Amino acid sequence: MKTLVVGTGIIGVIYGWALSEVGVNVTHLVRQGKVDKFKNGATLDMLDERKNHPKYNQSRYALKCVEEISTQDDYELIIVPTNLHQTEEALKALVPASGQAVFLIFTGNWEGTEYIDRLLPRERYLLGYADGGGTVRDDGVYWTNLGAEVHLGAINGKQAGNLEKVKALFVRADMLPDVQENILHWLWQHAAGVVGFSAGFAKHRDLKTYLSDKNLLRQCVLSTKELYHLCTLRGVELKKFPEASIVNFPAWLVSILIRWNFRRNESMQRYTAHAASDGSLQETKAYYNAMLMTAAELGFDMPYTKSLGAYLTNY
Repeated sequence: MKTLVVGTGIIGVIYGWALSEVGVNVTHLVRQGKVDKFKNGATLDMLDERKNHPKYNQSRYALKCVEEISTQDDYELIIVPTNLHQTEEALKALVPASGQAVFLIFTGNWEGTEYIDRLLPRERYLLGYADGGGTVRDDGVYWTNLGAEVHLGAINGKQAGNLEKVKALFVRADMLPDVQENILHWLWQHAAGVVGFSAGFAKHRDLKTYLSDKNLLRQCVLSTKELYHLCTLRGVELKKFPEASIVNFPAWLVSILIRWNFRRNESMQRYTAHAASDGSLQETKAYYNAMLMTAAELGFDMPYTKSLGAYLTNY
């Protein structure tokens, strides 16, 4: 599939690289004046978790960039790996020039698909989420991890044919498609599992200090429990998602597990390396505000989550 990737952020670059490595025709859409920035490509320092791939991979990605697109470009797939608060504006700019391309909206979600449905018929988009992350170091190197799976889903089964095509594309790149029966519910519970911790991280913006702040970490755990309960009020069956099982564990045990995971898990260290960036914290605040609005609509008080808001006031 002739593929357009929006931007040159972490997710766009590592997935663009992985697909191009197996012969997919990948182009990146960049802002005006940014093409020359990548005339010599991008350097990747990657922890690759796919089977039968070197675990540590340093590569030069000769990415192809354009500053505009038109319907004559005949893209078959457009991957949109934007932050939550940027997706709607990105789609508004892309859709008129997209021809009949299928969109893979590769980002988080909390507010449903109404804003997408205003712009695209459901037959033309899929939702997904990357299993990877990282940061761009001061020397310009993309310090990242690429997971062994990719999360995908269709809305109301309307994109079955396109879903199979996109699945095949990722399988070709040795990524296992984790196809969710209800991708929105997966995205909501995923957000519930990270936003409390991300909001708390904003207090120090330093991982070592954050993990040493026992009271703050406990506050984040209790916020996460509130957010998972908010998901159940929205109809999410948490038992379908093993990663949500921490809601049943005592806060002290979750805190220990979180500390161990961040200190010992190399992929987690790379995955969360962008957490201190302004863009990441702005996305956390967008999630946070949307979640508080949902809680208010449902009459559900979240005192621990509300208390974390003080750390997001500057974003």
